[in-house]
Amino acid sequence: MNLVVTGATSFLGTALIGQLLGQGHQVYGVVRPGSRNLSALTEAVRDRAAVSCQGREDGFMGGVCQDRFHILEMELGSLDQISQVIKHPCDIFFHFGWDGSGSHNRTKTDVQQKNVEDSLKALRGAKSLGCRRFLFSGSQAEYGVCRTVMREDMECHPVSEYGKAKVEFGKRAGELCRLWARDEGFEMEYIHARIFSVYGPGDHPWSLVNTCLDTFLKGKVMELGACTQQWNYLYIEDLVKGLLALAFSEEPAPDGTDFSGSASDSGIYNLAAPGTWTRPLREYVEMMRRLCGDRGRCVYGKLPPNAEGPANLMPSIEKIRTRTGWKPEISFEEGIMRMLDIKKKETRKGRCILCGRELDKTELMELEDMPASAQDIPDEHEVKGDHGITLQLHQCRGCGLVQFDCEPVGYYRDVIRSGGYSTTMVDLRTRQYRHLIETYHLEGKKFLEVGCGRGEFLNVLTQFPVKAYGVEHRQALVEAAAGDGLCVVRGFAENGDTVLGEDGPYDVFLSFNFLEHQPNPGGMLDCIRNNLAEDGMGLITVPSLEYILRYNGYYELLRDHIAYYTFDTLETLLERHGFQVLEKEMVNRDTLSVIVRKQDPEAGRDKRAAAGSLRKAEQGGTADETAAVDRSIAPVDISGLTASLKDIRQQMEALCGRLKEEGRSLAVWGASHQGFTLAATTALKDHARYIIDSAPFKQGRFAPASHLPIVAPDHWTEDPVDVILIIAPGYTEEIAGSIRERFGDQVGIMAMRSDKVEELS
Repeated sequence: MNLVVTGATSFLGTALIGQLLGQGHQVYGVVRPGSRNLSALTEAVRDRAAVSCQGREDGFMGGVCQDRFHILEMELGSLDQISQVIKHPCDIFFHFGWDGSGSHNRTKTDVQQKNVEDSLKALRGAKSLGCRRFLFSGSQAEYGVCRTVMREDMECHPVSEYGKAKVEFGKRAGELCRLWARDEGFEMEYIHARIFSVYGPGDHPWSLVNTCLDTFLKGKVMELGACTQQWNYLYIEDLVKGLLALAFSEEPAPDGTDFSGSASDSGIYNLAAPGTWTRPLREYVEMMRRLCGDRGRCVYGKLPPNAEGPANLMPSIEKIRTRTGWKPEISFEEGIMRMLDIKKKETRKGRCILCGRELDKTELMELEDMPASAQDIPDEHEVKGDHGITLQLHQCRGCGLVQFDCEPVGYYRDVIRSGGYSTTMVDLRTRQYRHLIETYHLEGKKFLEVGCGRGEFLNVLTQFPVKAYGVEHRQALVEAAAGDGLCVVRGFAENGDTVLGEDGPYDVFLSFNFLEHQPNPGGMLDCIRNNLAEDGMGLITVPSLEYILRYNGYYELLRDHIAYYTFDTLETLLERHGFQVLEKEMVNRDTLSVIVRKQDPEAGRDKRAAAGSLRKAEQGGTADETAAVDRSIAPVDISGLTASLKDIRQQMEALCGRLKEEGRSLAVWGASHQGFTLAATTALKDHARYIIDSAPFKQGRFAPASHLPIVAPDHWTEDPVDVILIIAPGYTEEIAGSIRERFGDQVGIMAMRSDKVEELS
């Protein structure tokens, strides 16, 4: 069937789409233009679809059946025009798109009324596509505060504007469907699914279940409300099965379809766990703590009730069972065990991303309270659920690569730069391009930047006598680059079979600080190699582990960067995948830069085998012992990093304490991963007033883990501080100059240089 799903990036949307694709349907997923969750959507749908399609013969391309999954970037308020985008009839329209579902916006009348009007436009859009069913995601909030079992035929008394709006839309949607049937002969069944409390993989990290599990696994204290209300939890997989049972039911709806909240209703269905699973919320919390190994503890009565007031969830699901036979199968205990298994896999994958060898169980270093990402920066609604994570740093004993043993961030395919237009970076790229082109006589050649963002560095390349192309995964960035007149296409270097654009083969590729994000760097290099001409070349940069170790900057470590390369491990990776390193250089003190040429992969293997034989011969080993050995692996000495973790914390504590005694205030300049990490792991989180950053997309948000507000430079004039601490390696002098130009001598300037805090003025 041809199916439409709005709210495609939501917890429910991704789960449903994955199941629909696995069943072989054609799915149109509607997302907001420029959504930051597109990468996470693609990854989540791929994983869910791969599970649900097991046994099918048509298979999936890269995990997602790309010829059957179509992402439509549309505003909710324009869904009545959807037939202008989808040019053929559709069967079922799932409408989950709804703004302001968080606690903060549930009380806002204007927000919720706009949702009603936007959803009516979605209903009209479904009609224009010829859909025979329209399934809407209602909510238990429609019932209001109940003391009895919640049945679909009872009168609703919603408390929040959110619940009122859901009820209002249901009534108006039911009336419209009846009018269309009566006056136009157009039959479209309206199904209103009242969804209760759902949990499972993919839910918001700030949900109660995820927050409890993460807190208990760390052995920390969980502060809660009274938790005495009756509650009912439904696992996401069971919810999706229930929705599909309604959507594809062969049984017609009972006669007299109405949506009035009265006994005559037939379009409303509760989706929840059986009544026998209902219990006090505190029992669910204590079960989670037990399944986490009785770690951590709970303190009840600390938090106020939610926007709807103290609710009891006691649903009846007899109506949907009568029509479809659906009933949940996954108990709360089983669901939590599944989530714990996934969390364990997320924090420990177990194998080296370069050579595939199993990593040692003992890590080099463990870092607590770290930001969960450098780009998923929480806004005012998300910040309450944001929290730090624990990362384990390992070194592979097979190839020597230092890496985090965790899953990548959801946006690892995207390139998001905040300093791409800085003078420092423009000057560096200009110098690198000039050297590469003039040294290797590459005038007139085709250059491809793999992961080009919005084309910041491609803009610099256009000043040279070459043909500039780019490939970028995030659609919004592709459009921004195209708007600047650059030749950029959407794509990602997934594996050796992936074709990058239509202009290949290319003569030269460029990759700037992208490889370190990749969970499969070898697959990316295979893809690049196969899109190059026979004598193709490349320029690659990655952050330097040598720099981090030399200057003991533990704050350079972050989850976004899975791998930490040295010249040695980077060359090992490149040789394994068919590239010869011609030149290598350290740039900006902290970045490895190498120029490579395409070669036969066998040449790289022969070189490593010869090196291994020589090493073994020197150590008295046999030829057989050299077969699996690339080179001598020297253990990485991270004692300086562990010492810096303690020392930098002490320095920050001393600085903040001194400024407090002097009555002077402090701010940080630099909403980079370094700034986020230092803010989260030192006294800055309690003493700094805000973080200044020039990137507009970061302003108005909050630093992950520390939750310091991120503001524009001009904010200083409204809320001045006495001292600004610069945390932006590579940009310190440029920022210091900007501060002096903007604020003169009204503010003191300090900077984090390596492992020392220094005063600049």
